[in-house]
Amino acid sequence: MGWETVESTRSPAMARNVPEKIKTKGGHRPRARVHAGWSPIGQRLRRVALMRGLGVFVAVALVVGFAVDAYAQSFFDGLPSIQGLDSNTFAGDTRVTDRTGLILADVGTQGDHRLSVKLKDVNPIMIRATIAIEDKGFYTNPGFDIQGIIRAILDDIRAGHIVAGGSTITQQLAKQQFLTPDQTYARKVKEVALAYELSQAYSKDQIMELYLNKSFYGSQSYGVEAAAQDYFNVPASKLDLAQAAVLAGLPQAPTEWNPVLHPEAARLRQTEVLQAMLRQGSITQELMDAALAEKLTYHAPINSFLAPHFVDFVLEELRQLGFKPGLQQLNVKTTLNYEWQRIGENVVRSNLEHCLAPPSCDPRGKLSSGLVAEDPHNGEILVMVGSPDYNAQGGQYNWTTQPRNVGSSVKPYTYAAVINARAATVDTPVYDGPSPLVYKDAYSTTQFYNYDKKSHGVLPLKQAMGNSLNICAVKVELSIGVPAVLAFMRNIGVQPRYINADGSYDTQAPADEYGPSVTLGGYPITLLEHVGGMATLADMGVYHTPEAILQVTDSKGALLYQTHADQRARQAIDPGVAFIMAQIMSDDHNRQMIFGLNGALHFSERQVAAKTGTSDDFKDASTVGFTPDLAVAIWIGDILDIHHTMVQGSDGIYVASPAFHSFLATVVNPFPDHWYAQPADVVAGPNNSWYLTDTTSISRLPGDNPPSPTPTPINITVPPDPGTGPVLASPTPVPLPSPSPKPSP
Repeated sequence: MGWETVESTRSPAMARNVPEKIKTKGGHRPRARVHAGWSPIGQRLRRVALMRGLGVFVAVALVVGFAVDAYAQSFFDGLPSIQGLDSNTFAGDTRVTDRTGLILADVGTQGDHRLSVKLKDVNPIMIRATIAIEDKGFYTNPGFDIQGIIRAILDDIRAGHIVAGGSTITQQLAKQQFLTPDQTYARKVKEVALAYELSQAYSKDQIMELYLNKSFYGSQSYGVEAAAQDYFNVPASKLDLAQAAVLAGLPQAPTEWNPVLHPEAARLRQTEVLQAMLRQGSITQELMDAALAEKLTYHAPINSFLAPHFVDFVLEELRQLGFKPGLQQLNVKTTLNYEWQRIGENVVRSNLEHCLAPPSCDPRGKLSSGLVAEDPHNGEILVMVGSPDYNAQGGQYNWTTQPRNVGSSVKPYTYAAVINARAATVDTPVYDGPSPLVYKDAYSTTQFYNYDKKSHGVLPLKQAMGNSLNICAVKVELSIGVPAVLAFMRNIGVQPRYINADGSYDTQAPADEYGPSVTLGGYPITLLEHVGGMATLADMGVYHTPEAILQVTDSKGALLYQTHADQRARQAIDPGVAFIMAQIMSDDHNRQMIFGLNGALHFSERQVAAKTGTSDDFKDASTVGFTPDLAVAIWIGDILDIHHTMVQGSDGIYVASPAFHSFLATVVNPFPDHWYAQPADVVAGPNNSWYLTDTTSISRLPGDNPPSPTPTPINITVPPDPGTGPVLASPTPVPLPSPSPKPSP
């Protein structure tokens, strides 16, 4: 009993945390079980079990972790790379300007208008408007907005399908740049992941610049710069608050809120943007009221090219340089002088109207025309009028680059080749006959006539050229051979085309395939080649390949291409030969026998070298010429089909030369007249004759056979009979008696 008392009075704090002692019925105490939890062995077993369970958990966790990591790694590896993003590399427009910076064309694919702009060149009010309506936490969020995503999910649940995106500006950029527009949760997860990566890799200003240049604003306008120019005719840097609010509201629904198509809806959206800006503290109530009160004028985006044939030519040259116009964001500064281009277009149109006025020179066919002008010093194309009307039937053809028969306007190349070969001088006599001049080769026999079907005797070579006598030209050509003349022309970029049996052209056919009609323009060339040949004469024998592009830069101004005139130049003709040809072609007296004096090729106020041409069937007519600073070529002809031509008498001097004169006189009128200095290898002769110093006299053209002088005929007419019978012409002389000698004394 005492033990029990002691046992019952022990302090709970002193009591061991052990089970209550028990006894068997026999009064014995049982032994402790080895598996009891409180026993040392039990505690050890418990620790082992715990460690095993923990190991299993860790193993499972590791497996799951590795699986999740592998999936995550696979997921992120499957995302597009975000490295190297630059708005300059986005697909964009190619802007083509003339040499002064005037925009000729804004070229996009399928009519789309894409322009890139630096963020510093966007009015900050446009940036604030975009942030207010699209992503008010743009500068603080990690690329996505958790609250926005939750709201979007709740909206989707209520609707039963995906109806809201909850996308930040960065997410929209990720979607536009990398993903499809599909409305799926898988795409949404990728969008968030990419947005986060973008926020880690790029600054907020970089992301904003990319977004503004990537967004679609309706009416085929991509990027804020294109939208500003299309809708308001101002750059993004000049947008005001009212305009910026309209544009900032467009990316979410560019068609529904298009201000051109739906001005009322656009105004409601503008109001929403302004209210968002007001809540953000970006503007005051006064500014909002003023913006809403502003009357905006919207412009429908259009793509109307200036100098369209030239723009087409430039785009093709860009492709040859390896660019992708319409896809790459390029700024292309060209050689065109648009002020002169407009003069050329007006001259071509007015000349065509004059030719078609009754009595029309082409009453049954279809008449067209082209004009091209080049700077002789560098080969830069200053004017290119491909046709009178680009949008008319057949107007898309660029007749400055289409091969045509330009007639006798190519004769200067033949005469230059002969003088260059030292086969003749300007005063070498040439017999203009016989008529017809019969030429036979192994394949055919050809008869050559002058335009007036007459022969004009013996003339000095310079007058034979000036009066455009066909018989003389063929003789001059044959004096050195057709292959030599052909090689001379090819050397200065003029490519007479051999016409194959199937009608195709060959600019590199063997020289022996060509006949003497090379000198008469019987093999087609382009007007652009022709003006290049004239420019070579104009620059004292220096040939430049024609150039239409001065430089190409990207949207940030980095230089991608620049022309170098010196690299495109070579001395193709002896300067003395070019000078002599300029003297022949500019002397009105050399052509007065056929063309008279003071005609359309003569300029009273300045010296101009010029030559006309007409095809033998009046299908084509042309006039070409130059001053030291400008080479010009114009063509006019029927383009309907092979059965139609201009009427008889439609010579180049009548249907082309007036336009040549009008254009050249107009564009060079502001500049003083000047001519060439005498080259060192040229000496002067009488009557404006000039010779190469090593060839001052050649009395006979090789191969020319003028007729020998015929003696004056003797009069053998019998006089009438006087009726007296035969009469001796003179009496028979009577012999005189011989004197007798005197007798001697």
